[in-house]
Amino acid sequence: MRDPYVPVSCALHSALELAALQHKSVVLQMRDGSQMKGKILDVWTADGREWLKLRRTHQEQVIDLTLIDHLQESFLHEH
Repeated sequence: MRDPYVPVSCALHSALELAALQHKSVVLQMRDGSQMKGKILDVWTADGREWLKLRRTHQEQVIDLTLIDHLQESFLHEH
Protein backbone atom coordinates (compact mmCIF):
# COMPACT_ATOMS: atom_id res chain seq x y z
CA MET A 1 0.00 0.00 0.00
CA ARG A 2 1.32 3.44 -0.94
CA ASP A 3 1.74 6.28 1.53
CA PRO A 4 -0.93 9.00 1.40
CA TYR A 5 -0.13 11.39 -1.41
CA VAL A 6 1.21 14.82 -0.49
CA PRO A 7 1.66 17.12 -3.52
CA VAL A 8 5.17 18.41 -4.18
CA SER A 9 5.88 22.11 -3.86
CA CYS A 10 5.02 24.37 -6.78
CA ALA A 11 8.66 25.52 -6.87
CA LEU A 12 9.99 21.97 -7.29
CA HIS A 13 7.33 21.09 -9.86
CA SER A 14 8.11 24.25 -11.87
CA ALA A 15 11.87 23.62 -11.72
CA LEU A 16 11.38 20.04 -12.98
CA GLU A 17 9.11 21.19 -15.82
CA LEU A 18 11.59 23.91 -16.83
CA ALA A 19 14.47 21.41 -16.87
CA ALA A 20 12.37 19.12 -19.08
CA LEU A 21 11.54 21.95 -21.50
CA GLN A 22 15.18 23.04 -21.69
CA HIS A 23 16.48 19.46 -22.17
CA LYS A 24 19.06 20.01 -19.42
CA SER A 25 21.02 17.34 -17.62
CA VAL A 26 20.01 17.37 -13.97
CA VAL A 27 20.98 15.84 -10.66
CA LEU A 28 17.97 14.93 -8.57
CA GLN A 29 18.60 14.79 -4.84
CA MET A 30 16.30 12.08 -3.53
CA ARG A 31 14.65 12.07 -0.09
CA ASP A 32 16.58 8.89 0.84
CA GLY A 33 19.91 10.73 0.35
CA SER A 34 20.76 9.18 -3.02
CA GLN A 35 21.19 11.07 -6.28
CA MET A 36 19.91 10.38 -9.79
CA LYS A 37 21.49 11.98 -12.85
CA GLY A 38 19.97 12.30 -16.29
CA LYS A 39 17.62 14.31 -18.52
CA ILE A 40 13.98 14.84 -17.65
CA LEU A 41 11.89 13.80 -20.64
CA ASP A 42 8.42 14.53 -19.24
CA VAL A 43 6.51 15.58 -16.12
CA TRP A 44 2.84 14.61 -15.74
CA THR A 45 -0.01 13.76 -13.38
CA ALA A 46 -1.68 10.33 -13.45
CA ASP A 47 -3.45 8.08 -10.95
CA GLY A 48 -3.67 10.98 -8.49
CA ARG A 49 0.12 11.44 -8.32
CA GLU A 50 2.84 13.41 -10.12
CA TRP A 51 5.56 11.64 -12.12
CA LEU A 52 8.57 12.29 -14.29
CA LYS A 53 10.45 10.26 -16.84
CA LEU A 54 14.23 10.47 -16.51
CA ARG A 55 16.66 9.29 -19.19
CA ARG A 56 19.74 7.84 -17.54
CA THR A 57 22.63 6.71 -19.75
CA HIS A 58 20.84 4.02 -21.80
CA GLN A 59 17.58 3.61 -19.92
CA GLU A 60 14.44 5.52 -19.01
CA GLN A 61 12.96 5.50 -15.53
CA VAL A 62 9.60 6.74 -14.21
CA ILE A 63 9.92 8.44 -10.82
CA ASP A 64 7.24 9.51 -8.33
CA LEU A 65 7.88 13.21 -7.62
CA THR A 66 7.30 12.69 -3.90
CA LEU A 67 10.62 10.78 -3.80
CA ILE A 68 12.56 13.88 -4.96
CA ASP A 69 13.85 16.36 -2.39
CA HIS A 70 15.29 18.96 -4.79
CA LEU A 71 17.32 19.63 -7.92
CA GLN A 72 21.00 20.30 -7.38
CA GLU A 73 21.38 24.09 -7.25
CA SER A 74 24.23 24.28 -9.77
CA PHE A 75 22.00 22.71 -12.42
CA LEU A 76 19.10 25.10 -11.81
CA HIS A 77 21.20 28.07 -12.91
CA GLU A 78 23.04 26.42 -15.81
CA HIS A 79 23.00 28.53 -19.01
